[in-house]
Amino acid sequence: MGRKRKSFEHESIQDCASVLAYLRALTAGIEQGRLILREGQEEFVLEPEGLLTLNVRASRKRNRRRLDLRLSWRDEEQGPEPLEIDASPLVLDSDAPASEETS
Repeated sequence: MGRKRKSFEHESIQDCASVLAYLRALTAGIEQGRLILREGQEEFVLEPEGLLTLNVRASRKRNRRRLDLRLSWRDEEQGPEPLEIDASPLVLDSDAPASEETS
């Protein structure tokens, strides 16, 4: 069968509907505790469990916008990491006025 992959990366240009479908599939996989990432014959499996770290980064530079979402966690069998919870919640608001441009 060969070596297990240690990483997976995919980049493509998609329309909003396709991106939403990917995000829904990611959400379903997290809810089920199993994410299967495939490209061609390659498959990469992740099993999120326990506490997950969510990192959100957004930026604007000239006419480019960027939103990076990162989830990370430790496998339970390696022992728990010391608990550190940020009490300030992330607020996502899609109704913000579009004129709030800052460079």
